[in-house]
Amino acid sequence: METISDVIYRGPWWQNRGIRNLNLCIALVELASIINGYDSSVLNGLQILPEFKKHFHSPDGSTLGFMSAAQNFGGLIMLPIAPYISDGFGRNRALSIGAFTVVGGVILQALSTSIGHFVASRSIIGVGITIITNAAPVLITELAYPTHRGSLTALYNTLWYFGSIISAWVCYATLRTLTGSVWEWRIPCLLQAAPALFVGIAVLFIPNSPRWLVAKGRDAEAIAILTKYHANGRDRDPLVYFT
Repeated sequence: METISDVIYRGPWWQNRGIRNLNLCIALVELASIINGYDSSVLNGLQILPEFKKHFHSPDGSTLGFMSAAQNFGGLIMLPIAPYISDGFGRNRALSIGAFTVVGGVILQALSTSIGHFVASRSIIGVGITIITNAAPVLITELAYPTHRGSLTALYNTLWYFGSIISAWVCYATLRTLTGSVWEWRIPCLLQAAPALFVGIAVLFIPNSPRWLVAKGRDAEAIAILTKYHANGRDRDPLVYFT
Protein backbone atom coordinates (compact mmCIF):
# COMPACT_ATOMS: atom_id res chain seq x y z
CA MET A 1 0.00 0.00 0.00
CA GLU A 2 1.28 3.45 -0.92
CA THR A 3 1.74 6.09 1.73
CA ILE A 4 1.63 9.82 1.20
CA SER A 5 5.43 9.94 1.25
CA ASP A 6 5.41 7.75 -1.86
CA VAL A 7 3.30 10.12 -3.94
CA ILE A 8 4.39 13.63 -2.97
CA TYR A 9 6.51 15.78 -5.26
CA ARG A 10 10.07 16.14 -3.92
CA GLY A 11 11.66 18.43 -6.47
CA PRO A 12 11.99 22.24 -6.28
CA TRP A 13 8.49 23.67 -5.98
CA TRP A 14 9.14 26.40 -8.55
CA GLN A 15 9.77 23.76 -11.20
CA ASN A 16 6.31 22.25 -10.72
CA ARG A 17 3.75 24.38 -12.53
CA GLY A 18 0.81 23.35 -10.36
CA ILE A 19 2.58 23.96 -7.05
CA ARG A 20 4.16 27.16 -8.36
CA ASN A 21 0.79 28.60 -9.34
CA LEU A 22 -0.73 27.43 -6.08
CA ASN A 23 1.96 29.15 -4.01
CA LEU A 24 1.45 32.37 -5.95
CA CYS A 25 -2.23 32.22 -4.99
CA ILE A 26 -1.35 31.54 -1.36
CA ALA A 27 1.05 34.51 -1.41
CA LEU A 28 -2.01 36.74 -1.80
CA VAL A 29 -3.50 35.22 1.34
CA GLU A 30 -0.21 35.73 3.21
CA LEU A 31 -0.62 39.48 2.65
CA ALA A 32 -3.51 39.36 5.11
CA SER A 33 -1.01 38.94 7.93
CA ILE A 34 0.85 42.10 6.84
CA ILE A 35 -2.47 43.96 6.90
CA ASN A 36 -3.08 42.72 10.44
CA GLY A 37 0.38 43.72 11.59
CA TYR A 38 0.10 47.19 10.08
CA ASP A 39 -3.39 47.87 11.42
CA SER A 40 -2.57 46.57 14.88
CA SER A 41 0.60 48.66 15.20
CA VAL A 42 -0.10 51.91 13.38
CA LEU A 43 -1.53 53.65 16.45
CA ASN A 44 1.83 53.23 18.17
CA GLY A 45 3.38 55.41 15.48
CA LEU A 46 0.51 57.88 15.35
CA GLN A 47 1.06 58.75 18.99
CA ILE A 48 4.42 60.38 18.21
CA LEU A 49 3.00 62.62 15.47
CA PRO A 50 2.40 66.23 16.60
CA GLU A 51 -0.51 66.71 14.19
CA PHE A 52 -2.26 63.63 15.56
CA LYS A 53 -1.94 64.98 19.10
CA LYS A 54 -3.12 68.42 17.98
CA HIS A 55 -6.11 67.05 16.07
CA PHE A 56 -7.34 64.98 19.03
CA HIS A 57 -6.30 67.48 21.72
CA SER A 58 -3.36 65.50 23.10
CA PRO A 59 -5.17 62.38 24.37
CA ASP A 60 -3.48 60.62 27.27
CA GLY A 61 -4.15 58.20 30.08
CA SER A 62 -7.38 56.26 29.84
CA THR A 63 -8.47 58.13 26.70
CA LEU A 64 -5.38 57.06 24.79
CA GLY A 65 -5.74 53.55 26.15
CA PHE A 66 -9.34 53.44 24.96
CA MET A 67 -8.27 54.57 21.49
CA SER A 68 -5.60 51.88 21.43
CA ALA A 69 -7.95 49.14 22.61
CA ALA A 70 -10.79 50.03 20.24
CA GLN A 71 -9.64 47.57 17.57
CA ASN A 72 -9.75 44.78 20.13
CA PHE A 73 -13.31 45.77 21.09
CA GLY A 74 -14.44 45.21 17.52
CA GLY A 75 -12.51 41.96 17.38
CA LEU A 76 -14.12 40.72 20.59
CA ILE A 77 -17.59 41.39 19.21
CA MET A 78 -16.83 39.55 15.98
CA LEU A 79 -14.90 36.67 17.55
CA PRO A 80 -17.84 34.24 18.00
CA ILE A 81 -19.35 35.20 14.63
CA ALA A 82 -16.28 35.02 12.35
CA PRO A 83 -16.14 31.19 12.12
CA TYR A 84 -19.74 31.09 10.91
CA ILE A 85 -18.92 33.62 8.18
CA SER A 86 -15.92 31.53 7.11
CA ASP A 87 -17.89 28.28 7.11
CA GLY A 88 -20.99 29.79 5.55
CA PHE A 89 -19.52 31.88 2.74
CA GLY A 90 -16.23 30.08 2.25
CA ARG A 91 -12.71 31.11 3.19
CA ASN A 92 -12.19 33.29 0.11
CA ARG A 93 -15.38 35.27 0.47
CA ALA A 94 -14.94 35.63 4.22
CA LEU A 95 -11.44 36.98 3.66
CA SER A 96 -12.80 39.41 1.08
CA ILE A 97 -15.59 40.54 3.44
CA GLY A 98 -13.04 41.13 6.18
CA ALA A 99 -10.72 43.07 3.88
CA PHE A 100 -13.48 45.36 2.62
CA THR A 101 -14.63 45.92 6.20
CA VAL A 102 -11.10 47.06 7.00
CA VAL A 103 -11.16 49.42 4.01
CA GLY A 104 -14.39 50.99 5.27
CA GLY A 105 -13.00 51.38 8.78
CA VAL A 106 -9.77 52.88 7.46
CA ILE A 107 -11.62 55.54 5.46
CA LEU A 108 -13.65 56.49 8.52
CA GLN A 109 -10.49 56.54 10.63
CA ALA A 110 -8.68 58.89 8.26
CA LEU A 111 -11.69 61.22 8.26
CA SER A 112 -12.10 61.16 12.06
CA THR A 113 -13.07 64.48 13.60
CA SER A 114 -13.34 63.39 17.21
CA ILE A 115 -12.11 60.71 19.57
CA GLY A 116 -15.50 58.95 19.45
CA HIS A 117 -15.34 58.91 15.65
CA PHE A 118 -11.81 57.50 15.79
CA VAL A 119 -12.73 54.81 18.32
CA ALA A 120 -15.73 53.73 16.23
CA SER A 121 -13.60 53.46 13.10
CA ARG A 122 -10.93 51.44 14.90
CA SER A 123 -13.63 49.10 16.18
CA ILE A 124 -14.83 48.53 12.61
CA ILE A 125 -11.26 47.75 11.58
CA GLY A 126 -11.13 45.25 14.45
CA VAL A 127 -14.24 43.54 13.11
CA GLY A 128 -12.63 43.17 9.70
CA ILE A 129 -9.30 42.00 11.08
CA THR A 130 -11.00 39.28 13.12
CA ILE A 131 -12.79 37.95 10.03
CA ILE A 132 -9.49 38.00 8.13
CA THR A 133 -7.50 36.26 10.85
CA ASN A 134 -10.14 33.55 11.11
CA ALA A 135 -10.30 32.83 7.38
CA ALA A 136 -6.76 33.43 6.07
CA PRO A 137 -4.68 30.85 7.99
CA VAL A 138 -7.40 28.23 7.54
CA LEU A 139 -7.42 28.82 3.78
CA ILE A 140 -3.63 28.51 3.68
CA THR A 141 -3.56 25.20 5.54
CA GLU A 142 -6.45 23.72 3.56
CA LEU A 143 -5.10 24.81 0.18
CA ALA A 144 -1.33 24.38 0.52
CA TYR A 145 0.62 21.43 -0.84
CA PRO A 146 1.02 18.86 1.98
CA THR A 147 4.76 19.35 2.47
CA HIS A 148 4.40 23.15 2.40
CA ARG A 149 1.67 23.59 5.00
CA GLY A 150 3.98 23.99 7.97
CA SER A 151 6.29 26.53 6.35
CA LEU A 152 3.47 28.55 4.77
CA THR A 153 1.49 28.83 8.00
CA ALA A 154 4.67 29.78 9.87
CA LEU A 155 5.34 32.44 7.23
CA TYR A 156 1.82 33.78 7.73
CA ASN A 157 2.45 34.32 11.44
CA THR A 158 5.88 35.86 10.81
CA LEU A 159 4.62 38.43 8.30
CA TRP A 160 2.61 40.16 11.04
CA TYR A 161 5.86 41.73 12.22
CA PHE A 162 6.68 42.86 8.69
CA GLY A 163 3.42 44.83 8.62
CA SER A 164 4.21 46.27 12.04
CA ILE A 165 7.64 47.43 10.88
CA ILE A 166 6.17 49.03 7.77
CA SER A 167 3.70 51.03 9.87
CA ALA A 168 6.52 52.34 12.06
CA TRP A 169 8.58 53.50 9.09
CA VAL A 170 5.58 55.12 7.40
CA CYS A 171 4.84 57.14 10.53
CA TYR A 172 8.49 58.13 10.79
CA ALA A 173 8.52 59.20 7.12
CA THR A 174 5.46 61.42 7.51
CA LEU A 175 6.90 62.87 10.72
CA ARG A 176 10.00 63.95 8.82
CA THR A 177 8.32 65.16 5.63
CA LEU A 178 4.80 66.38 6.47
CA THR A 179 5.27 68.29 9.73
CA GLY A 180 2.51 70.85 10.17
CA SER A 181 0.09 69.10 7.81
CA VAL A 182 -2.95 67.08 8.84
CA TRP A 183 -1.75 64.48 6.33
CA GLU A 184 1.07 63.70 8.72
CA TRP A 185 -1.28 61.29 10.51
CA ARG A 186 -3.90 60.70 7.83
CA ILE A 187 -1.53 59.16 5.30
CA PRO A 188 -0.41 56.36 7.66
CA CYS A 189 -4.09 55.67 8.27
CA LEU A 190 -5.08 55.68 4.60
CA LEU A 191 -2.20 53.42 3.56
CA GLN A 192 -3.89 50.64 5.50
CA ALA A 193 -6.60 50.55 2.84
CA ALA A 194 -4.35 49.81 -0.17
CA PRO A 195 -3.31 46.21 0.66
CA ALA A 196 -6.73 45.44 2.13
CA LEU A 197 -8.46 46.56 -1.07
CA PHE A 198 -6.04 44.52 -3.18
CA VAL A 199 -6.50 41.38 -1.08
CA GLY A 200 -10.28 41.83 -0.93
CA ILE A 201 -10.48 41.70 -4.72
CA ALA A 202 -7.65 39.27 -5.52
CA VAL A 203 -8.75 36.44 -3.19
CA LEU A 204 -11.99 36.09 -5.14
CA PHE A 205 -9.93 34.80 -8.07
CA ILE A 206 -7.90 32.12 -6.29
CA PRO A 207 -9.03 28.53 -5.64
CA ASN A 208 -11.49 27.73 -2.90
CA SER A 209 -10.54 25.52 0.01
CA PRO A 210 -10.98 21.87 -1.08
CA ARG A 211 -11.95 20.93 2.46
CA TRP A 212 -14.69 23.58 2.50
CA LEU A 213 -15.96 22.43 -0.89
CA VAL A 214 -16.18 18.82 0.32
CA ALA A 215 -18.02 19.97 3.44
CA LYS A 216 -20.57 21.65 1.15
CA GLY A 217 -21.01 18.52 -0.96
CA ARG A 218 -19.04 19.96 -3.90
CA ASP A 219 -16.63 17.05 -4.16
CA ALA A 220 -16.06 17.36 -7.91
CA GLU A 221 -14.86 20.95 -7.55
CA ALA A 222 -12.54 19.98 -4.71
CA ILE A 223 -11.03 17.14 -6.74
CA ALA A 224 -10.58 19.46 -9.73
CA ILE A 225 -8.61 21.95 -7.60
CA LEU A 226 -6.42 19.26 -6.05
CA THR A 227 -5.82 17.71 -9.47
CA LYS A 228 -4.84 21.04 -11.04
CA TYR A 229 -2.58 22.33 -8.29
CA HIS A 230 -1.40 19.36 -6.21
CA ALA A 231 -1.14 16.78 -8.99
CA ASN A 232 -0.19 19.21 -11.77
CA GLY A 233 -3.26 18.28 -13.81
CA ARG A 234 -2.85 14.49 -13.63
CA ASP A 235 -6.21 12.79 -13.36
CA ARG A 236 -6.56 10.05 -10.76
CA ASP A 237 -3.25 10.93 -9.14
CA PRO A 238 -3.02 9.09 -5.78
CA LEU A 239 -2.06 12.28 -3.99
CA VAL A 240 -5.47 13.79 -4.71
CA TYR A 241 -7.12 11.12 -2.61
CA PHE A 242 -4.54 11.26 0.16
CA THR A 243 -4.85 15.04 0.64
